[in-house]
Order: sequence, then structure tokens, then C-alpha cells
Amino acid sequence: MEAQKKRRWPYVLGGIVVVLVAVVAIVLWRLDAILLTQARAQAATLSQQLGRPVEIGDISTKLFPHVGVDVDDVTVGPAEGEELPLTQLKNLDVRVAAMPLLRSKGKDIQVLNAEVTGLTVNVIRLADGTTNVQRLMDKLAQQQKPEEEKPEEEKPPTDLSGVRVERAALTDGTIRFVDRSGSKAQELAISDLDIEVKDLRVGEPLEVTLAAAVLAQKQNFFVTLGASPLPPTLIPTPERVTLKAESIDLAPLGPYLPPSVGFQAGTLTADWKAELGGAVPGGKGATRLDGVIKALGLKFAGAEGGKALDVVLDTDVKADLAAGDLALDRFKLDFGPAGISGKGKVKGMLGGSPAVEGFELTSHDLDPAVLTEYYPPLKKQLNGMIAGPVGLSVKGSGTQEAQALNLEVDLTPVRLRVPEQLSKEAGAAMQLTASIAGAAASGGALRFNAKANLDGADLRPGLLLNKGPGQRLGVTAAGTYQPTKDGMKVDVSQLTANVLEDTLSGTASVALAGTGKKQTTGFALDMKAQRLNADALLMKDEEVMARNNGVLPAPSADATRFNGYRGDMKFQVASLRYSEMDMSNMVAHITMVDDLIKIEKFSTVAYGGTVVADGTQVNLGPLPEKRPFTAKVQMQKVDVGQVLASRTPKKVMTGKFNGNVDLQGVGYTPDKLKETLLGAINGNLEDSSFLGVDVLSKVSEPLAKALPFTAKALQSGDLTSLGENLPFGVEIKNGVAQLEKPITWTRPEAAMKFEGGIRLDGVLDLNGTVDLTPQTINKLTLGKVTPGEAIPVTLKVTGPAWSPEVTGLDVKPAVTAIAKQAAAGLAGQLLGEKGKQVQQVITGGEQAAREEAEKKKKELEAKAAEEKAKLEAAAKAEQEKAKKKAEEETKKRLRGILGK
Repeated sequence: MEAQKKRRWPYVLGGIVVVLVAVVAIVLWRLDAILLTQARAQAATLSQQLGRPVEIGDISTKLFPHVGVDVDDVTVGPAEGEELPLTQLKNLDVRVAAMPLLRSKGKDIQVLNAEVTGLTVNVIRLADGTTNVQRLMDKLAQQQKPEEEKPEEEKPPTDLSGVRVERAALTDGTIRFVDRSGSKAQELAISDLDIEVKDLRVGEPLEVTLAAAVLAQKQNFFVTLGASPLPPTLIPTPERVTLKAESIDLAPLGPYLPPSVGFQAGTLTADWKAELGGAVPGGKGATRLDGVIKALGLKFAGAEGGKALDVVLDTDVKADLAAGDLALDRFKLDFGPAGISGKGKVKGMLGGSPAVEGFELTSHDLDPAVLTEYYPPLKKQLNGMIAGPVGLSVKGSGTQEAQALNLEVDLTPVRLRVPEQLSKEAGAAMQLTASIAGAAASGGALRFNAKANLDGADLRPGLLLNKGPGQRLGVTAAGTYQPTKDGMKVDVSQLTANVLEDTLSGTASVALAGTGKKQTTGFALDMKAQRLNADALLMKDEEVMARNNGVLPAPSADATRFNGYRGDMKFQVASLRYSEMDMSNMVAHITMVDDLIKIEKFSTVAYGGTVVADGTQVNLGPLPEKRPFTAKVQMQKVDVGQVLASRTPKKVMTGKFNGNVDLQGVGYTPDKLKETLLGAINGNLEDSSFLGVDVLSKVSEPLAKALPFTAKALQSGDLTSLGENLPFGVEIKNGVAQLEKPITWTRPEAAMKFEGGIRLDGVLDLNGTVDLTPQTINKLTLGKVTPGEAIPVTLKVTGPAWSPEVTGLDVKPAVTAIAKQAAAGLAGQLLGEKGKQVQQVITGGEQAAREEAEKKKKELEAKAAEEKAKLEAAAKAEQEKAKKKAEEETKKRLRGILGK
């Protein structure tokens, strides 16, 4: 019995296998149906987007011995008004090896075959002259929504080492051109289109072949692209290109090209190949260009007199960029009446002893304006920017021991109109000459000397430099040029710039590395000048507005435009005029990292004193109203009158300032500074005076009039002396510069004390006390009263700093005190010894006057504190309002991003 039970297990196992096979078969059978249903659902959605039906015939899958999918009969149908489908695809066959895919959990992808067969694209020219392809592109462009610019995340290169493609191909493709614009339909085609790639994998060279029958019965157009062994990213570095075309008549293709081209006729013949080598980034080895490309009889609509354009490139060029070798055994490029031709050899330009053998590269009749007669679309592209013959010449020169190449570019006969950059009339001087010699034996960098004459250029259209035609502008430079692995480096060991009436000299360097958004531009500049008039060179705002329809150019909204810049700049100028300010012995060291400009060192003699601004910095990226800045300035013996003169309608102060300015904020407009400016100014004023008002006179005049006896006001003036040395400290907050503690100073006539502040618009808000000395009271009362101590008077100073007013003046306590003093004096004269008691009773009014003055002062202080509190509360409310608004904007953007 037990043996019988043991023999049952093979049947049980066999039953399980049968069930599993049945389940797999059912799944495979249903899988094709499920995939086809899903694909057709996606096709229906795509149909809505394209405005034309998308149909899929069938899908079949295979899971063993390879994973594969076959898609049959895919059609993108016609849109309304079109009779032929846009595309038709007979079959798409993709097969991937199953076992490596399973063993590696999807990391080892071996594509055995990926083939598109029978692809047909119908390009239809409709009755209105447009094509179905143009209509589709326009529709897609209308549906595309502008995306918010987001910072690009740094991602490591994708490693595709596990991907191998044994074969990928497009076979038997066709591009049909159907003309329905005329009374009779016409058709032509690029047929028998084959594209094939074999053995695409890391470490193996890549070769892509393309062959097609262009408007012919058999294949007559062949292109081969070869690449060096592929890196893990599978991004190829092209090594060689071959092009062959067998006298192809291009005229039938004219109606299907964009109407703006206006192509009508021409033929193409080519037998040309290129070994690219080190001429492409990442490439290595020699470079060779050999063969001929001819595009003959090219006619374009609107050509003057129906002129036809012949373009011929005939080359036999060999080069080794690593060694600096170039041989022009044959080089000729002709396009219509213009052309460039070359001959000769250069050897060892990157070595210490180059050899030049009859090298010559010259142009003739190179006038873009003349070429527009053959190719009218060029006229629109140039937009009048250039007209006149361009002179180009490169020739060998020098002795056998010191040979070089001389480059000459002469734009003097050319008229230039570069929008928002420059303009130049024909005949005005503009030339570039350069001499290129071999590299230093150890450096491997080309040595050059260059000179540019830009005297004829008008740079004012750029709205930055105020350099007109005929004014001096020239640059001479000598240095080295060296290509690097991912860019290049230029070191200029001698640099001289002649700018208007001034001359600058020094050194410079530029280094480019990387590509795209990861590109960095490093630069350094070290320049010196005896004199530089920046005011004459830079355009003033009113000049800019006069040239720009009465408005200043809008600043760039691209906050990332300076990303990748790394700069180090040093300047020494003995005499500099900038912003109507004369400076001497200016020394500056400025660094740049992306948009952050930092002043590492700055010192100069200005306004009669010294100014140091080490540590000042600003971010240039955001819009002006959003740029954060930090200002750190030290001043010694600086004439405050000169500093304020250019910023106020009238002179405000005299004297010398010694101290520190430490500020930070965001933006430069008055409104933004009121919200963001913070910091302090601390120091002292030497021998200074406050102009526009004599506080002592303003106090004495009403006081003299109010006395009950004859008195004489002190002589009126228009300044208030602040003494030999006045220490002060100012805290800037909420748009107000507030004195950190009261300022006090003493004059023979009075002791003065003020507190309060000044708004950023220059409006004063000061509370003060003037203690009139006994000698002053004696002079004021014409000798009638000489009090035992000073008598105080309280007041306010308000209004613009350049036109201040004395307000809130209360002379009643002082009048009372002086009157009592006068009465006491009179009693003493009349009563003798008996009058002393009367004097004591009367003179108690002096103390009362002081107490009254102190009371008034406290009232003014309380009122000022209340006004300050209101201003701070209002500013805080504005800040809270702005903060809430920003939060609401952020919430709205988040809702938009999250779709809620």
C-alpha cells in the first residue's frame, strides 16, 4: 500500500506542471489583449491632442527564449481637409534576451533586435501653400504651456554599461511628398530609406549608416557616421563622416521647404569624407577633410535677375591639432561671387620652432549685401547689420628662426548696424591684426600678438559706453592661447587699452570649462592707469533716455545670468573721475562668484580724505529692487560738504568726518530702502557747521521781542557752528536715521543738546535745548541782566536738511527768568542791602525757568517717542502685510504645483 502511494507523486507533479503551463498560456493569450486595449486607449488620447486619428492594428508578445513585442499597422491618420495619413508603420519588432534580464534584475539589457519596417511619412502641400507637417507643429505649439523655470538639479551621468544593442534599424522607409496646391496632384518620394546601427555597447566603436533613394528609383544618397569606443553614458564622440550624393535634382523638394526659404532649383553632388580626430571635443588623433561637395544652380524666389548660386567646397586638408600641424593641399570654398581659398603648410605651431611653408588663406568679394542678391532670405536674417566687402587674410611671415602666422581682418569698407550694440559707417576705421607664433616648448600654448582699432565704431547704441565715431578706442594684447580638455585658456601678459583720452595697461586671463549650464568662465584682470575719466566714457541716464524713447532699459529678470562666472579683478588708478566725484590713488581688488560681487580691498583719496570700503558686497543677479547688499566704509578727514553737495539741492554742512559706515539692505529705490535698510554710522565731525539756519539767532530773536524791556537779538546768520569735535552715532532702522544718544556741543554763546533723527529723504526731526550763557544774556539785554547760570530754551528743528526750520520754540520760561533777574537787579540798585532779600525772592524765577524748560523738554521727548512708536508700528504693519502677501502667493503657487 505504501509503495502505491509513493508512485502517485509523479502524477501530482505532472498535474501541477500542466496547470502552470495552462495558466501561463492563458496569461500570454490575455496579455496581448490587455496590452492592445491599453495601447488603443492611449492612442485615443493622442488622437485628441494631434487632431487626427491614431490607430494600432495588433500587438503580440513573447516571453521566452527572449522577451519580445511586435506592433503591427500603426497609423497617424489625416486631419480635417487632408486625404492621406500623416504616417504609417507596418511593423515594430523589439527583442530582448530574457535570461540576462532576469538574472540581473533588469540591469543587464541585451537588445537582440529593434527594427522599424515599412515606415511611410506623407508630407502634403495643401491648397493654401502650407503642409500637413507645419499644421501639426503649429497645433502642438498652441497646446504647449509655458513651464515655470526651475533650478536644474545636479545629477550624475547615467551609467548605461548594462545596455547592449546588437542591431537597431529602420528599413524600407519612405517619405512621400504630395503636392495638392495645384490643379493636378504631383507626387515624389525619398524611398528605400535604411538606417542601421550594429553592436552598440560600452567600449566598442559605433557606426551608423544611412542610405536612401532621393527622388530616384535606386539609392543615391549615403551617409556614414563613425564614433570612438563608447563611454558608459553611450554618448558618442564622432570620429569620421562620409557623404556621397549622386547628382540629386533638388528642385522638386522646393515646395515642401518653408516658404521663407523660397527654394526653387538646384542639384547636389557629393563625395566627401572627414576624419575628425581632435577637431571635436573629446576626439583624438589627426584630422583630415577630403573630397568635394557641390550645390550648383541654387535658385531662390526674389533673387535679383534670377541669379543662381553655386556653392562648392573642395578640400584636401590635413591637421594634427595636438602638434599644431596644418596642411592645405587643397582648400576652396566658393559661394556665388565670394570665396575663401587657402594653400601651404604649418608645422609645429604648438612646439618651440614652428615652420611655415607658403601658407596663405584669403577671401575675395566677401560682401554679405551682395550675397543677398542670390539668396534673398539672407537679407532678412542680416536685417541691414552688415554691408560691404570684408577683408580676410592669413599668411605666413618671419625668418626661418622665428616664423609666425599673420591674421588681418579689415572691416573699414563695411557698414555695420548691430542692434543694441554698435554702428559704423563705411570707410570708418575698424581693423584687427594678429600674429600667431609657436608655443613655448614647455607650455604647449600658442603665442599671439593682437591689435584692434575700433576708432570708427559708435558704441552708443549699446546704451552703456559714450564712445562716438572717430573717438579713440584701441586694444593691443600679447599672450598665449591653449585648448584644454573641456574648454580653453587665454593668458594676456601684456594688455593696453586706449579709451578716449585715457590709457589703461595690465594683464588679463580667461578660462572656459564645461558645457551648457555647467560651463564656468574664470577670468582675472589687473589694470593700472594714470588717469581715467569714467564719467566721459559711461553714458548718463539722460543720454540713455534720449536714445531709448525716453525710458531707461528694463533690467534683466534672469537671476541666473551670472551663474558660472568666477572673477578676480584688480585696479590701480592715480586719478579717477566717477559719478562727478574726483578720486586719487584708487586701489581696488574685487572678486566675483556667480552673481556675488565682493570688494576685498578698496581705498582712495576722495572728498579731501581717505575712504576704505573693504568687505562691501552686492548680489547682481536679482532685479534691482531685490538685490541684497552690505556696505562697510571707513572714512578719515572726509569733507562732508562735498559728499552731500551732489545729493542735496543746497549745501548742508561743512567739516570733516572721521568714522565708519556699516549698512545692509535689499534694493536701491527709496521705497525699498525704507523697508530694508539697517545699520549704523559712527564717528565724529571736526570743525563742522550746520548750514541753512543759525539756531542761536533763531532763539534770540523771539526772546528779545518777548522781554518787557528793550533788548537786542544776536546777529542773525545762516549757519550753526558744531564745534571743533562732535562725536555722534546714528542707528538706521525703519527708514529713519536715529541718534543713538543725544549730541552735545558748547559754544561761547550757548551749550546745545539735540536728539532725534533724520528720514532717508533728508527730512529732519530733532528736539533740542539751547542753554544761553550769562554773557549771552547780558549782551541780549544790553547789560541789564547777567544771570548766575545759563538759561535754557527748548525747540525743534524740522524740514529738509538743506532748508531747515526752527519750530516748537518756547521762550516764556526764559523771559520770566530774565525779567525776574532784571527786577532783582533794579531792586538791588534802589534798596541797597535791603534789596538782597528781595533779589533772592525774585531770582527764584531762574530755577523755575529751568524747571519749566526741563518740563517742556520732557513733553517734547514724550511726543517724539510717541511719533517714533507710531512710525515703527506703521512700518511693522507694512512688513506684516508684505509677509502675509508673500505667504499667500507661496500658497497659491503650491496649490498650482500640487494641483489643489
